[in-house]
Amino acid sequence: MTLSTEHSELPALSPGASHRLLKHTFKGVGSVGSVGSELSAYIQAGLHADELPGMLVIQHLLDALVKLDNAGRIRGRIVVRPFANPIGLGQRVFGAHTGRFNLDNGENFNRRFPDLTSRVETALATRDIGHNDVKSAKALFADVAAELTPLDPVAAMKAALLTEALQHDIVLDLHCDTDGILHLYSNRSQHTQAVALARCMQIKAVFLEDRAGGTPFDEAITQCWSVLQQAGVVDEEHTAFCTSVELRGQADVSDAFAHADAQGILHYLALRGLVELDPNNDDGFHPLAEHDVMVFPLEGVSHVPAPAGGLVAYKKRPGDTVKAGELIAEIIPLLGAIGAARHPVFSDVDGLLIVQQYMKLVRPGQRVALLAGKEALPHRKTGQLLNDF
Repeated sequence: MTLSTEHSELPALSPGASHRLLKHTFKGVGSVGSVGSELSAYIQAGLHADELPGMLVIQHLLDALVKLDNAGRIRGRIVVRPFANPIGLGQRVFGAHTGRFNLDNGENFNRRFPDLTSRVETALATRDIGHNDVKSAKALFADVAAELTPLDPVAAMKAALLTEALQHDIVLDLHCDTDGILHLYSNRSQHTQAVALARCMQIKAVFLEDRAGGTPFDEAITQCWSVLQQAGVVDEEHTAFCTSVELRGQADVSDAFAHADAQGILHYLALRGLVELDPNNDDGFHPLAEHDVMVFPLEGVSHVPAPAGGLVAYKKRPGDTVKAGELIAEIIPLLGAIGAARHPVFSDVDGLLIVQQYMKLVRPGQRVALLAGKEALPHRKTGQLLNDF
């Protein structure tokens, strides 16, 4: 058995109140990547600590990895973090869990990760790294990340997560939305791997961008690799694949979903050579056909706002196709005359309804739906593609 477990302490929030990060490492018999580099994967859940589906997926994944480990079927190195945000896990307001935002300052936990690009550029100027020498590239990242000196607990947590993730060839960050279908986000340069993972996980909607902005976890990793790629040190196919996987909605916490999602991840890891699945074990896996995976530009995503406050009644469900000008919801006003007219909400794209609100009481301007269209929208700008909600 190659499994090891490690805890790392974060700075105390207050005297006597501290948190620990946990990770499990499976060190297999070896899968060689670029220039002798050992192929590796990092999988985490719960960076937004109130997004629970991924945490259950991790439990199913760990059970499967232990069995594969005992059978000697793990290749390379796989690091799994069951929860990435112990601080957010403990945040409750009058009993209600609020794990998306840091209650200390209101900041989204998945924004403003350390931007190491300038430090990577500086370090690269003094290093002689061979072409596609991924092992040396990871060593450079480790040295740069070691220069971080975070003081507060959240900054230390982000630094630890980023430092670990930069040492891997595959990074899967498991999230969910409020009420939606399976979808994932990745960089445009990682189109091939994003579609491959989507096929394995039965994900029909893939969003790609050059730069989303706001320095979320996945972008903080991708931009470091982009520095090396732009400098001609590594080719596109040798940069790390990093993605945020959205596992439906917050209420979709079930063993059935989690088992299926974990199996999809395992089959992707097998595709990349990190695990060897038992060919005699028919787990019912059937990848999506490539033509069933719809790839959308992140610039084509529309966050449809509520035109008024009230209760929202949806006329479409996540996964439904929509046409521009089609009614997708109505807002029922609670203040006004009996029988007051409802406020219609229309689609502004031809595409797919991906997400709707789980809580049906909305404020004016609040997002009612996330729609995906194939064409870039004029108000969607590279580097300004993420909202802070």
